[in-house]
Amino acid sequence: MKTKVSIVAGLLISAGLLYLAFRNVDFGKLAGIYSSVDLRFLIPYAFVVLAELVFRGLRWKLLLDPAGPVRLWDAFRLETAGLALNNVLPLRLGEIMRGTFGAGLFGIPVMTVFATILVERALDIIVLVILVALAARFGGITGGVLSYGGYFWVFFGSLLTALLMLVFLDEIISHHFFSGFFRKFPRLTRGLEHLALGVRAFHSPGKAAAILALAVFQWVLDALNFYIVAAAFGIGSALTGYKCMVLLGSVAAVASIPGVPGGFGNFEFAIAKVAGLWGVSGETAFAYATFIHIVSYVLVTVIGLVFVYQMGQSVGQVWAQFSGKARAGRS
Repeated sequence: MKTKVSIVAGLLISAGLLYLAFRNVDFGKLAGIYSSVDLRFLIPYAFVVLAELVFRGLRWKLLLDPAGPVRLWDAFRLETAGLALNNVLPLRLGEIMRGTFGAGLFGIPVMTVFATILVERALDIIVLVILVALAARFGGITGGVLSYGGYFWVFFGSLLTALLMLVFLDEIISHHFFSGFFRKFPRLTRGLEHLALGVRAFHSPGKAAAILALAVFQWVLDALNFYIVAAAFGIGSALTGYKCMVLLGSVAAVASIPGVPGGFGNFEFAIAKVAGLWGVSGETAFAYATFIHIVSYVLVTVIGLVFVYQMGQSVGQVWAQFSGKARAGRS
């Protein structure tokens, strides 16, 4: 019942946001806008998508390496498969599949693998908040997600504190002030040690710098693709590189609202509203949003599902196997 309620609620929220995105759009103008798009820009766009996926895989490999050697190819295909399944299945089952399959493939404790995934998500938010703040500062940008900057900085500080506590979990467990307590709970201690292993890469300054750099490159590439599509639509002057980074932050913020797999509705609403603030017409903003969303969705989903089937799985098998785990995790 909880799963059904969650799915229906996500569908209703996405439908509502999609309606808000296109309620004032003149659909008679959309065909003309789409026909004028310079499709040559799809070549660099696809290249950047692939590069961003490789950076994601490399970052995950570096996080996993302290627990055991991991091939970049395996990290890349599991990362991409997880993103693809998130696009087609509810409850973010792609992350559950990635963590569970990764533990078996790499021979690493499940809790350690999920710790690396948790760190990925935390780093994504921290790095994106910083990049959006820098883009707004140097681009002289206001509005959009920046209107809620105070809330974001509170959330950012809380998340950074939690991440630092996780990074230094080994030291906390072994510290004389806490060691007596943890000795009384050996099973809890073993679990926390597995968890700490997932962030041990940050104990190496070189690896920590590389992981942070890859997180930055990942978001910069995403913003670059926003700009590439803006150029294809002939609105590159309205959506500068700085604005594309802020636009990306707005999309990420709205994507945190529960919705349908793939974020349809959330994505279009964020882009249409924020781009409209910068002088892009409603029809062009909506066409731009749907174009970039569908192209990226198709690319990532097709590549990821090829890897899913290559591993001897299917969408139906993943749903049957992991939907119960997702329900238990939400209980």
